[in-house]
Amino acid sequence: MENLKIEENMLWPPMNHLTWKMAEHSSWYSGSSEVLANFYTNYMNLHLPANMGKELSNDGNFWGRQIQNQGEIYLHVPLAGDIAETSASLLFAEEPTIRISEANIEKAASEAKQTQETLLELLDDRTVQFFNKIYEGAEACAGIGGVYIKLAWDEEVSKFPIPVIEQADYAIPEFKFGVLTAVTFWKVLRIEKDGSKTYRLLEKYNKGLIQYTLYLGTSDRLGYVVPIDSIEETEGLQDFVELNVDELCAIYIPNIRPNRIDRGSNHGRSDYCGQEGLMDSLDETYSCWMKDVALAQAKILIPQEFLERSDTGFRYNLDQMLYTKLDMDPTIEGNKITPQQFSIRAEEFERTSVNLMERIVSGAGYSPQSFGLRIEGRSESGLALHIRERKSFVTKGKKERYWRPAIQRLLQLIMLVYRYELRGKINPELTATVEFNDGVLNDRNEVANSVKLLAEAQAVSIETRVRILHPDWEEEQIIAETERIKEENMIGGFDEPESIGINQELMQNKE
Repeated sequence: MENLKIEENMLWPPMNHLTWKMAEHSSWYSGSSEVLANFYTNYMNLHLPANMGKELSNDGNFWGRQIQNQGEIYLHVPLAGDIAETSASLLFAEEPTIRISEANIEKAASEAKQTQETLLELLDDRTVQFFNKIYEGAEACAGIGGVYIKLAWDEEVSKFPIPVIEQADYAIPEFKFGVLTAVTFWKVLRIEKDGSKTYRLLEKYNKGLIQYTLYLGTSDRLGYVVPIDSIEETEGLQDFVELNVDELCAIYIPNIRPNRIDRGSNHGRSDYCGQEGLMDSLDETYSCWMKDVALAQAKILIPQEFLERSDTGFRYNLDQMLYTKLDMDPTIEGNKITPQQFSIRAEEFERTSVNLMERIVSGAGYSPQSFGLRIEGRSESGLALHIRERKSFVTKGKKERYWRPAIQRLLQLIMLVYRYELRGKINPELTATVEFNDGVLNDRNEVANSVKLLAEAQAVSIETRVRILHPDWEEEQIIAETERIKEENMIGGFDEPESIGINQELMQNKE
């Protein structure tokens, strides 16, 4: 809920169309059938905004019926979680390459090189866990529609600033011209045993300032401000923390925009947006399939008199679920033990389920092959894989356009906090760059052949060929290798488009 004015004893959590959808998508992301059933009944009835009418009614919704039908079989297919995980894997399964621009030029200054070394040390720090954090954030971002990353620092924990993931459905942002200018994160700290009192901490990030406010309320009301040290959980916190960094030490990363629920909103949209009905139908299909399996269990129709008697009635053995007692005379012709088993409509259910899965993942912006669907069992090169899964990589590219500037901004904030709050030796004025990997491990022969074709076409210089072959090399290594190839092939003063040099380089590096 954007630009919300927080008032004492207001309804909590604040709810509108967007925040309700976040709660719905959170339920799908959870992968829990109980959470889904409870959302579409209890949560929906308690928190559905009055002005939303019947458009979000659970009438006819499979999960909206299940909590009343306890005798029925209901099964959840956790495809929503798979979609979020696939999104994060496409973006960050391979760590992006982070460099300081000024440290990767010829005759780079020692200060720039030192800043890059410090930054790389920070990124690899086991307490900071930078790449794990952005992967975690990317998965939640795909499921809920956006994610926040704030910075925290405590020299007793780490000498570096620590990125902290904050969920979008527990944040109240303030935007101006689409730019995040402030954000309030909230969480429940304590609920009294009788449920009459609820303590909530609101943590507001402003430019150059962090404000902590403790509220004592009820389960559905924010309540009133109480002293910050009223409970053990907030002892040691200050009401205000003035920063040496005159910046907002939190960022917001939208999943994809525009948000189709509210096109004017600055919130991103979830990968599940518009797929809720299909995911509900998929669960209903699978549940009906399992019901077919249960009904098709082998049964034996047997006259009641055929069963052994006991003092308490008829005696069943350990396989009693196979028997159905019938009140019939066994001496009459036709009264006999009759085995019965129904057929399972497995093929029809499977076709329906696969069709629904394909529609869901396609609607979310991915190729079915990314989820193991339509796999023909052949191994493919990186280029062929890109073609076959083009839709997934297009979606990946769209999301990179939101993540790249966000990570660059986060890195700048990290360097500022490290320099001015923790007194670290780093130059925060230098530029950190982020390069995403393509998500596919390129075959070395395929890369070599591509480079050879470019060289023969006189389309790239020796230096560019070396960069393509060795994307992980430092600038000094690239320059030195380029010079060695020129020297070995007697190329002087300029990059002559000879293919022989790069071919020898490939032979030297052949695995």
